[in-house]
Amino acid sequence: MRRNWALLILAVAWVLPAWAGSSMTKGKFDLYLNGVNKGYEKFRTKLDAKKDEWTVSSEVRFKLPVAKAKRGYVDLFLYPVLDLNARTKQVKGYSYRLTYNDFSNMDMMEAKNSATEVIDQDFRNYDLFNRSAQEQQDELRDRIDLGVNAGKCEPIGDTLHFQQYRFSNNRVKDEPLPKRLVILDAYAFCLYIPLAEKALAMKGDSLPVTVAMPQGMALKPGTVDYMGIERTPFKGKMMILRHYDVNIGGSTLSSFWVDKAGQLIQVVIPDQGLLAVIANYKPQAYDREEPRIVKETIKMQGGFNESRVHIPSGGITLGGTLTVPPGAGPFPTILMVEDLEPADRDGNDPSNPYSRAGTWKQLAYYLTEQGFATLRVDSRGVGESGGDAQKTSWADRVGDVQALVRWLADRPSTSGHEVAVLSLGLGGWVSAQAVTSASLPVKGLVAISYPAKPLLRLWKEQIGNINDPQTRQQAYLDLDAMQGKLQEAGAEWANFRGAKVYLPTIRTMDQIDPDSLAASLKLPCLFAYPEQDKVIMAFHKDVLSDYLHAGQKAELLPGVGHQLTPQNEQGSPTGLVEGSKLGPLTSWLKGLWSPEGH
Repeated sequence: MRRNWALLILAVAWVLPAWAGSSMTKGKFDLYLNGVNKGYEKFRTKLDAKKDEWTVSSEVRFKLPVAKAKRGYVDLFLYPVLDLNARTKQVKGYSYRLTYNDFSNMDMMEAKNSATEVIDQDFRNYDLFNRSAQEQQDELRDRIDLGVNAGKCEPIGDTLHFQQYRFSNNRVKDEPLPKRLVILDAYAFCLYIPLAEKALAMKGDSLPVTVAMPQGMALKPGTVDYMGIERTPFKGKMMILRHYDVNIGGSTLSSFWVDKAGQLIQVVIPDQGLLAVIANYKPQAYDREEPRIVKETIKMQGGFNESRVHIPSGGITLGGTLTVPPGAGPFPTILMVEDLEPADRDGNDPSNPYSRAGTWKQLAYYLTEQGFATLRVDSRGVGESGGDAQKTSWADRVGDVQALVRWLADRPSTSGHEVAVLSLGLGGWVSAQAVTSASLPVKGLVAISYPAKPLLRLWKEQIGNINDPQTRQQAYLDLDAMQGKLQEAGAEWANFRGAKVYLPTIRTMDQIDPDSLAASLKLPCLFAYPEQDKVIMAFHKDVLSDYLHAGQKAELLPGVGHQLTPQNEQGSPTGLVEGSKLGPLTSWLKGLWSPEGH
């Protein structure tokens, strides 16, 4: 009997902490901006069983780029706290405190002025009873506090109450309380921890939610979408993880990945180039990939239809996405051909976790909004496409374009069973060679950033634009070594700018005269050159123009770079394709299907 009582007491001692006490976990995200480490987020989750409350909180420190600051950035400090019901995971309340500091400026006014791009009203937490001593301490520590922005968001009855409070300036806003409330805030990646748990509990592939953005005091309807279990880059390695997207208004707000143990691994904000990666943790990868979307699963997004498709080409299958405007159709249809670097269908580098801006997908959505159906595909060896990403021959690339055009022309949604081809960079050479086939049903070609110089001269030009002298010198040495290997009949590989290149393909490309190739085309062509392009400089337009004939046109695209996004003050792409900059492209494409033509 005593033994039974002892076992009972032991069992109660084991269960009691989980039932009546609390548990806490801690972790850290490393934060990156366009691939550069800019700070961290230390987070913790606390379960209080007595209060039936689950709290997620963190400390964020981030070097936020600000052009007017002497260092080029200011220090951002964010302290978010999210309280949820431990059982239902419903939001009980959210609060945050945000400060910006410029440690590089001693002058208070200069420091405040440097942060005008970041905060819309400069103020700080004033010590009204000890103001002089506070300013003296700031100067001694070379610390200037640029501002405080604090606020909260909490359900009160049937109302969602927003509040922001600042020194002598408070703002309040009330909205009807939505049923499926999700809190997401800028730079607060810990908020994806409860969202990941909610996503893992989804019964289907999509969950309607309403996203509250406390700093903007806004509510946005959206969805959390399961994208499948897929190979994705994590700290330089490919790992099989579960992928979800948060979509608002037809575009992706964020993407996040979860491992087999249910741990949030990384979060990407594609339009801003932001990445949060779990630190000091080895993910438990899934054993095999399970893509969500099979051959012809159709989903509605942004008012149009999207279909995941698999298209045979040269003994392999290419995975792609066909995006079709709303309505019965048929529609003028565009095949989108990316540059030659391996990329997924959305324009992201599969080996780089920081490359998630999805500019090719953004362009597809823009074209669909303009009334075009589009097809974009994964490169060979990437995503759902078969083949070898590194060992793709030139004939494979040309054959892929031709197979995709013929497949599109057979779609009932394709107007006139003719297709326009839109290419980027060296994808323009592939497309131009593919459409020389007279039997191919191609209506016209748009070649963005079409290189007008032979390959090795082009690469030499690009090396000359590298700012770092050591990197530039090494690239010149790599180019010289590769030129030597091109003369060796049996040589298959060379190293160039940190990557392996497949020499049989380079030998074929080295024989291409891009200007003569363009001049040989008998169909309407637009060669469009982004004014701010740092990859294919805009003066290639002038080089090519001398070779063009009637029906061909070279045009400048003001205000955008190579990926068709505007540049910031530092000359880096913003990651957001702006349709207002692309009028010349759509006007020309619409002219292909108009009775007057060009």
